[in-house]
Amino acid sequence: MFSGIVEGQATLTSRTEEKSIVKMEFRTTAFNPTDLDLGASIAINGVCLTAISLDKDSFSVDVSTETLKCTNIGELEEEDVVNIEQSLKVGDSIDGHFVFGHVDEVSTVHKIEALDQTKILHFSLSEEGRRFVVKKGSIAINGVSLTVNAVSDSGFQVMIIPHTLEKTSFNDFKKGTRANIEYDMLARYVQNQKD
Repeated sequence: MFSGIVEGQATLTSRTEEKSIVKMEFRTTAFNPTDLDLGASIAINGVCLTAISLDKDSFSVDVSTETLKCTNIGELEEEDVVNIEQSLKVGDSIDGHFVFGHVDEVSTVHKIEALDQTKILHFSLSEEGRRFVVKKGSIAINGVSLTVNAVSDSGFQVMIIPHTLEKTSFNDFKKGTRANIEYDMLARYVQNQKD
């Protein structure tokens, strides 16, 4: 489980396909991977993956065909930058919201507004997905816990503050960028009760 408070970024340094698995190696200075245990969970663009090797400035994960199909991880190429977060430990502060690393859908940026030092990102969302998104509710985009500014008939929008732009990959987003979306788990349970 994660909080959606991204610790920093990592760069994909290699990608090797082996039958139904793709092995990816990432380089990072956001934290020291050797401080983790082998088999630790790391959120990469909001996708919970298992560390299969750890070095002082890099780590590797195996990515299944299902994950490649259901997320934007399969679209990554060498030198692409991703958001990363270590899993929560008992006693850690939860400054965002509970993020599980289970992507619900991949959404597309259809508009970007620059507003002083912030950006407003507009995302499309499936009809099914819009049932779980409410104004002022939480949503995880590429692993980042954000507050929904507004919901429309076609999607939703979020405002990205300067600190988040600096710490995450949102500064590189442009029209057409595809991002992993995880609905707020509380919204999912509430909606399930209504159905």
